[in-house]
Amino acid sequence: MRGESCSGKTRTAFEAVHACLKDWQLVFPKTARRLLALLDADALAPRTVLWLNEAQNVLNGTDAEEAAAALHSRLEQPGPLVVLGTLWPEYHRILTAAPKPGKDAHPHARALLDHVRPVDVPASFTGAALHSPLVRGDRSLATAVSTSTGGRITQTLAAGPQLVDHYHQATSHSPYGHAVITAAMDARRLGHTSPLPAALLKAAAPGYLTEQQRAAADPGTWFADALAYARERAKGVVAALEPVANPDGMGALPDIYRLSDYLDHHARTVRGDSFPPDSFWTAARDHAAGTADLEALAEAADHRGHHRIAADLYQRAADAGGPGALAELAWRRGRAGDLDGAEQLYQRLIDAGDTGALAELAQVRQRAGDFDGAEPLAQRAADAGDTGPLVELAWRRGEAGDLDGAERLAQRAADAGNANALVRVAQRREEAGDLDGAERLARRAADTGGRDALIRLARARERAGDAEGAKRWRRFQI
Repeated sequence: MRGESCSGKTRTAFEAVHACLKDWQLVFPKTARRLLALLDADALAPRTVLWLNEAQNVLNGTDAEEAAAALHSRLEQPGPLVVLGTLWPEYHRILTAAPKPGKDAHPHARALLDHVRPVDVPASFTGAALHSPLVRGDRSLATAVSTSTGGRITQTLAAGPQLVDHYHQATSHSPYGHAVITAAMDARRLGHTSPLPAALLKAAAPGYLTEQQRAAADPGTWFADALAYARERAKGVVAALEPVANPDGMGALPDIYRLSDYLDHHARTVRGDSFPPDSFWTAARDHAAGTADLEALAEAADHRGHHRIAADLYQRAADAGGPGALAELAWRRGRAGDLDGAEQLYQRLIDAGDTGALAELAQVRQRAGDFDGAEPLAQRAADAGDTGPLVELAWRRGEAGDLDGAERLAQRAADAGNANALVRVAQRREEAGDLDGAERLARRAADTGGRDALIRLARARERAGDAEGAKRWRRFQI
């Protein structure tokens, strides 16, 4: 069920289960870790409904990819099993979007959701539904209809507008509560998907206050008072900051909070163009819940042009063991010309078994003109299945006039399954007037699967008006 916050996704899913699967058992894991535990224990028996309410909490963040992969595997086993989830459109886009080259944060979640045909729950009711006798006959629904705009009655029923008003009114009578809530809103909208540590909110809040407000604060009570305000329930239904249930037992996790979904949506509208103060970024660096949150916040800062802040957050994530942050830092140092620093970081990734870092480090050495140093790395990358560095290195050697070295590397790439480099070196030999050498390499490329590259080269010659050259390359395609 896909829809915005408080649109009725959960209620719709509940009614569907109640109507169609009333005698089935239902399991409701609230975190990726709990889902993994269920799957590892093979606890999803036939005729079970696996309820993934707010599925972004399971498919995005720590342990999410492992959980998505495990669930995908379970769906390939005998059933019947129904997996029923609710998801915001924004998270559905994030989790199913085509990845950027070299950066694929959600491959297993995307593979899982690619098989899903979402049922969209509209954010508002139509005019016909609002005038239904069933609505007029229910006092709560009738009141919600009369006080809602645009047919968004479920949001009104969930006390969303009152919660927003509670937040905005805080500027006058609880500025510290307003600062804490705003810090939580900024953290969520900028990528901190894990529950929020109180230490982060406390350290971030001062930057949202004036000097006079900070001076007037009681050092011993201001934060407790701010939390108390943020935890007041609008209409007794929902609070800006909600406690987080202990996943391993009863009660709430101490000093951990989750921002109201409704306020999260509101923040993306009213604060979409706002950049948080320095205190927020320092607090995030020192108190973020995990490396995934640090990396997401770093990317958000980077996209907004605050590269120093981004580098600081990436460094903290790398220090905490985040491989994505380590790779990002290595790439940044290489782009900045700090080849020694980049090489040290890439080597740490390689030592940890990251074969993609082999290709990245090979490119760093290539850009520095160290072809001899790049070659063994490119060969190791090819052995791991990535022939790109060998092809690139062959091209660069040919560009530098070392056609014999280029041919040797191109043959290695062909032996690993990529004959395109042989075609490129053949083209280089032709341009140098060595037609016999070009023919020898072209035949070898055709024999090892490079016919497509030869076809593209022949067509390029035709477009350039070189009929003789096109004819020469086409004869190797047979």
